[in-house]
Amino acid sequence: MVRPAVILGALLFASAAAAEDSVVLGHGVSNAFLWKLPCTEHTACLDANYVWVLDVDRTVAGPQITGRVRAIATQHTDATAEFVKSVELFVLSPIQNSALQESSGAKYYLVSLSPRDSQGRYCLSVRPSDAGLKLDASVVATDPRSGYFCFTAAALASNNRWRGP
Repeated sequence: MVRPAVILGALLFASAAAAEDSVVLGHGVSNAFLWKLPCTEHTACLDANYVWVLDVDRTVAGPQITGRVRAIATQHTDATAEFVKSVELFVLSPIQNSALQESSGAKYYLVSLSPRDSQGRYCLSVRPSDAGLKLDASVVATDPRSGYFCFTAAALASNNRWRGP
């Protein structure tokens, strides 16, 4: 069962789409409120931007990232400390806007994230192939409750930068 403690919204920053995403393994360190997103007549005004701090151990796909990273995520509420520390897999997209990088201290948008679920799987809100993961379609299952795309940690071994859980 997928138990996401936060719901990541679609990122509102068009510049993120221009750069290649990185998929990394590591662990979450913290999650803190950054700013409230502006409301319009067509939004429910429930989302805000948060800064995640994570320690990256290795890059599985995309441009190489290591060390401590700050990333902006759109979510409804703070993530619990327990959830933050449980997250192992992150999809990061570079922030192209230097003013936003400077004001937030973040170099990446957090596109999707996943702890390992009770079945030993990672589940992403984006298609693994869209994030740059080269997984055989037979190892990716869609979770019927969340619509997330799930696969075992061992399936990541097919990506050339990582050789085992």
